[in-house]
Amino acid sequence: MKAVVMAGGEGTRLRPLTCNRPKPMVPVAGKPVMEHITALLKNHGIYDIAVTLQYLPDIIRNHFEDGGQFGVRMRYYIENKPLGTAGSVRNAESFLDDTFLVISGDALTDIDITKAVEFHKDRDAMATLVLKRVDIPLEYGVVVTGKDGRIVRFLEKPGWGEVISDTVNTGIYILSPEIFKYYRANEFFDFSRDLFPILLSENKPMYGYVTEDYWCDIGDINAYIQANFDVIDQKVRADIPGREIAQGIWVGQDTSIENDVTVEAPCVIGAGCRIRDGSVIGKHSVIGDNTAIADRCSIKRSVIWKNTDICSDVQLRGSIICSRTYLESGVSAFENSVVGENSKIGERAVIRPDIKIWPGKWVGQGMEVESNIVWGSRARRQFFGNRGVSGTVNIDMTPEFAAKLGASFGSVIKKRGIIGVGCDGSTSAAMIKNAVISGLLSSGVHVNDYDVLMLPSMRAAVRFYRLDGGIYAGVSNTGSHRLTLDFVDKTGSSIDRVTEKKIENIFSRDDFARCEGDCLKGITEIKGFQDFYIKNVINEMKSSSLDFKILINNSAAFGTRIVAELLTELGCSVKCVSIGENLPEGPADMGQFCRYVKNGGFDMGVSIEDSCEKMLLVNSNGMLLTEDVFIALISMILFRKLGGGTVVVPVSASQAIDTIAEKYHGNVVRTKTSTRDIMGRLLGRDAKEELLEQFTMNFDAVAGLVKLLDFLTVNGSSLREMVAMLPRIHMHRQEVECGWDKKGKVIRRIIQEHSGKKIDTLEGVKIYDEKGWVLVLPDSEKPLCRVIGEGASEEFAEELTNIYVRKVREISRG
Repeated sequence: MKAVVMAGGEGTRLRPLTCNRPKPMVPVAGKPVMEHITALLKNHGIYDIAVTLQYLPDIIRNHFEDGGQFGVRMRYYIENKPLGTAGSVRNAESFLDDTFLVISGDALTDIDITKAVEFHKDRDAMATLVLKRVDIPLEYGVVVTGKDGRIVRFLEKPGWGEVISDTVNTGIYILSPEIFKYYRANEFFDFSRDLFPILLSENKPMYGYVTEDYWCDIGDINAYIQANFDVIDQKVRADIPGREIAQGIWVGQDTSIENDVTVEAPCVIGAGCRIRDGSVIGKHSVIGDNTAIADRCSIKRSVIWKNTDICSDVQLRGSIICSRTYLESGVSAFENSVVGENSKIGERAVIRPDIKIWPGKWVGQGMEVESNIVWGSRARRQFFGNRGVSGTVNIDMTPEFAAKLGASFGSVIKKRGIIGVGCDGSTSAAMIKNAVISGLLSSGVHVNDYDVLMLPSMRAAVRFYRLDGGIYAGVSNTGSHRLTLDFVDKTGSSIDRVTEKKIENIFSRDDFARCEGDCLKGITEIKGFQDFYIKNVINEMKSSSLDFKILINNSAAFGTRIVAELLTELGCSVKCVSIGENLPEGPADMGQFCRYVKNGGFDMGVSIEDSCEKMLLVNSNGMLLTEDVFIALISMILFRKLGGGTVVVPVSASQAIDTIAEKYHGNVVRTKTSTRDIMGRLLGRDAKEELLEQFTMNFDAVAGLVKLLDFLTVNGSSLREMVAMLPRIHMHRQEVECGWDKKGKVIRRIIQEHSGKKIDTLEGVKIYDEKGWVLVLPDSEKPLCRVIGEGASEEFAEELTNIYVRKVREISRG
């Protein structure tokens, strides 16, 4: 049997480890990870190996040559342009004349290849994917199989709401040469995204072999360190270089360890090392070949590459020190810090946790390194939540952080783009907005500054001026100490998760674009767009004036002022109160606000959230419209205004909307529950006028409220009467604790338990019952699942929800 080792990866998430070497050449326990893979293949009788290369190919070729010194025969196939995983393997087609194995050269595993091949042959498969169950499957391709192991579905790098299994693709495949019929040579083609979906759609025999053996995708710095620990803890079957001089202590040839040195197991010390008196080599330390460690050093839980010089009194704690680095006396480096190759760290310098120093850098004597030495400050791996990026002002939402975010977004947009920025006028938001502008300019984009406006107006400005995107800064209604940055794409929608991940990756790697000084673009200040937007809202009205008595909760001072002035100008009688401020006769909570609306003879009550995108409505009877009722109400209004049409609603929305659609000859499209997904569907490339109308009603509280009042006026109706026309809605919602590492398991088990029954896995898993449905949805920001049920009655909806709350709790604790 022959194998293909895919070794073209750059390993961008491992930088600076991979700045000067391809990812397969990163050492694990003293040997390049690809050496461990080569040894695994040889141990299973695979001696003929094709190696696909792209990034720094000569480093791999010069190390392995023809493979003879490793007991195998190697051939190399270089991609002159990116071809994708399947495309790169196609380069070796002439070499692959029978069933063959594909394996990554940059992952660590001891999978029993022989058993996997037997599984493949027993099922006469065209393709067999080696699968592994993992606790948190977000960074992998999730694969769903039937009871016989046949693959039934793929999902590439899902969000928590999309996780339907904890079984993931390891990137190890057993394939028939017949696969080459499905794509051409020199064509970009990916196994997971292109080939396997084709085989699945044509019902070709494609199976998943679930392994219990060790597998680690060395995807980031933490995984790299853990892989080293796992080797020396012997959690993975791998060859450890050197001789085991005591249990758990391996030492290479010609290494000198003086008498007064403490060495704690487990650890690996390479060949040709010198370790002086008084030093401590603590457990879980890996010392590369030809490393010199002077007296009184303390090395703990650290990985040191070969040819490194460490002077006296150096303290390393959970650090990675790359090759040919020189640490002067008294240097300290802490958890998850990385010093790149050919660097020099001056005497008594301190490298703080999580700091990355790129290759070839020099750190002066006595310096405290508190930011990455490339440019920018410390990175956070993931910071986008359900809505943009939020943080406490001047603690985790600092000007430095905001500037780097701006530079990262600008790097995604590329040069010659135009980005709009705006804020809510608060001092904190203005400060952060200005920092964002600095970062954007540094990346080479032009900036349109819209000064003070609402977030919905910012979205409209992006569309109106045909910008490439926008960033909006606004404080929370709980106080100016909490601030959110909203990122907008060229349609005015919140950016999608793919773009969020690109920004996070650029941010965490400090890999954003920098524009030369003479190429910097400028800032165009655009005043008065908020007023222009409000005039446009008025011009779209069908009625000449509005005559309603409205109570407004002053929950968002900026938005409340705008809507109060606008409604007053249009003829409404408006009163503003602040919940919880103990004003004379003022409401203490939302319940009292509802009673205030009813007892005060108001036509409706309105509370606008801080982003000015969402609103809560109370009718004249004091009834607070829940989110479910509000979505149904807006759907009915749109169907009536448009004489049918299409509405987009989340998968969690009530089935009552389908009943309304049938009555008014409309259509319902369901999408994922996140705001970005709903916006993306409404404002996509082919967005129709009816969908733009729905966007306004759902995500622009000021314009949406005016449109609602205009509709009521034209139709001679009231909010109370419109709500009474809706079908009865019986829904129940609960949250149940569920650890991050249990979410995939929970969804997989529920799907398996309902095999053959009507379910929907658009997001989470939705199970249909004769009298209703229930949706189990993993939360993307918290360690919990949301359980939403709808039934023919309140009692049945609650009972159905409780059943699945108990089920989630049982599976997650099992």
